[in-house]
Amino acid sequence: MKEKPLISVIVPVYNVEKYIRECLDSIVNQTYKNLQIILVDDGSTDNSGKICDEFARKDSRITVVHQENQGAGAAKNTGLELIEGEYFSIIDSDDYIDLSMYEKMVSLMKQYDSDIVQCLFKQVYVNKIIMRQYSTLKKSCTVLTRQKYLQHFLSDWKFAVFWNKLFRSSLLDNIRFPVGRKIDDEFFTYKLVCNAKRIVNTTEPFYFYRMRKSSVMNNNAKNRLIYDRIDCFVERYEYVSSRFPKLRKTYYNKMSDSLLFYRSQLTDASEELNALIKKYPYKQPGILIKVFNKFSKKKGTERFEENKNLILFE
Repeated sequence: MKEKPLISVIVPVYNVEKYIRECLDSIVNQTYKNLQIILVDDGSTDNSGKICDEFARKDSRITVVHQENQGAGAAKNTGLELIEGEYFSIIDSDDYIDLSMYEKMVSLMKQYDSDIVQCLFKQVYVNKIIMRQYSTLKKSCTVLTRQKYLQHFLSDWKFAVFWNKLFRSSLLDNIRFPVGRKIDDEFFTYKLVCNAKRIVNTTEPFYFYRMRKSSVMNNNAKNRLIYDRIDCFVERYEYVSSRFPKLRKTYYNKMSDSLLFYRSQLTDASEELNALIKKYPYKQPGILIKVFNKFSKKKGTERFEENKNLILFE
């Protein structure tokens, strides 16, 4: 009987001793057994690294790498260098996954001869678990070409993250995460999509995303996040439009919209941002800013009403 394809599972780890056991239990107990589990301890100062070693002693599928703290992007890149599987997945160490996640995702990968499978997820609070739906896809299973996927990418942030996906390893082609960014998935996922021929989206929620207080940022961190996103939008426009000229206009409009929107969110926009706005002008910026501000205020109110009674993890 032919052995099932190997899946390489990368888990970047940093100071998550409260949650790492639940994460690793959900991986080692998968119904799909042919796993290479790569734990990258990025200089944890709590017991996270020791817990990783404890799991490795009990399960020969686990490899633990201990490195000096370099940040999440560098930790994930360390894991990517060690991939041996035909497929790979990256799981955040404070989250956990459904025990049948890989079995079902591999089945979809084979059924539709796809390069990426994407699932839905649930946000986990102390007092509630909330299901997150796609904003544009309603069918239980949808197969998209990379061009169609890249169109959805602009309107639904769930398409940009890496942790709810199973990738064919051949898509990597030396693609790596940026190091030192506040965000890194938005610089990574779309590049793999550009190399994919077919992507499957399932509405089954296999991933459980833990909502933590540490994800609430101060103003300096928020400004860093904004500038990271600005860099991402520009880089993504140049990258995607060079590969798929038919998407150039759509990606340009999204980028120029976003540059104006983020400038309206900053009290002191940098010279670099103002220079980008001049380089990539929008035809009706005055109208656009009004629409963005109105939409942002409305969505912010809705989000507050929805989340005000939810309790975050430490």
